[in-house]
Amino acid sequence: MKALISFLSKFSVAMVMAMPAVAQQLSYTNYLPPTHATNRYALEPLFETVKKETNGSLTFQLHAGGSMVGGKGTISAIRDSLVDGGFVVSLYHQNEIPLNTVISDMAFFAKDPLVAMGAVNETVLLDCKECLDEYRKYKIVYMGAYATTPYMLMCKKPAQGLADIKGLKMRAAGTVYGRWATRMGGVPVNIPNSEAYEALERGQLDCLIGSMSWLKTLSLWDMTKNVVDLPMGAFLGGAFISFNEDSWNSVKKEDRDVFVKHLPAAMARLAVGYAQDDMDVAKEAKSKGVQILEPKPELTQLLDAYRQDEVKNTIEAAKSRGAKNPEKVVEALLKNLEKWQTIVDKIGHDEAKYEQALRDEIYSKVTF
Repeated sequence: MKALISFLSKFSVAMVMAMPAVAQQLSYTNYLPPTHATNRYALEPLFETVKKETNGSLTFQLHAGGSMVGGKGTISAIRDSLVDGGFVVSLYHQNEIPLNTVISDMAFFAKDPLVAMGAVNETVLLDCKECLDEYRKYKIVYMGAYATTPYMLMCKKPAQGLADIKGLKMRAAGTVYGRWATRMGGVPVNIPNSEAYEALERGQLDCLIGSMSWLKTLSLWDMTKNVVDLPMGAFLGGAFISFNEDSWNSVKKEDRDVFVKHLPAAMARLAVGYAQDDMDVAKEAKSKGVQILEPKPELTQLLDAYRQDEVKNTIEAAKSRGAKNPEKVVEALLKNLEKWQTIVDKIGHDEAKYEQALRDEIYSKVTF
């Protein structure tokens, strides 16, 4: 009998050891459509790489285009474990994460997506514990943000001067772009960019302020045939890569390490790819009937004057939302923008060198 028990015990251990590890799948939501740069350059290849390197132990189900959760519902969906992770847009949650919104409100200081991405992530991950604490209140582990290419004014009709713009309804996300739209004489409409096409089609929008690449990735060149060639800041901040803390901690350490190892590469691919998309779309635009128009001097002068007030406006807006010591965040971001401008001036838009810079300057110094 003892021999039988010993045999069965050994057999059971052998069977357990021979059994493959149970695969874990995390759900991830991105309100932007499948064709958007965030999915093509970052999420899809990142998730596929992690799947391969973990031999299928960790996989992801990407819900793009708001198929599971809309942009404005992501933060609560992650908190409530309706999804395991997703893209949290700070501009939709200005009162919930006011310090992180400070970064997004500094939009007019963003000129290059590589510079802005490095500066934002260094600010949040290394210089602003309070920013991370805001996400932790929603059970969110913040891992990274991105920045778009410079925003332009894209309209159905030519709108090169203030008289042309007066009264036009324009998609202008968040307080900062709402202020700018109003300053130009337009009427701001705060809707996700994923809803802009339908809004243009229904006459709810005349224009939008956004990246040139959206003409293609969001099919906006079907509706907006006139682009004013005047950079108007960019979107930066939020939590593009973020997970519910329980979901993240449930992943075994070896698989978490694989994900983090490949994160800088995904971020670098997105920054460089987004910039390339803009250049490619600019070349294609003419064949789609899109005009690239020069702004009238009055519009350029108005923008220059507006930029000078943005630090003061950002701090005042943050304090009105209850943010404590927003000056610290502004100071850190401006310092890091200067630092990353120096880095990008040296390495250019070389994807491999930028990935290494993200590793060396940020991701080697944090633990998730």
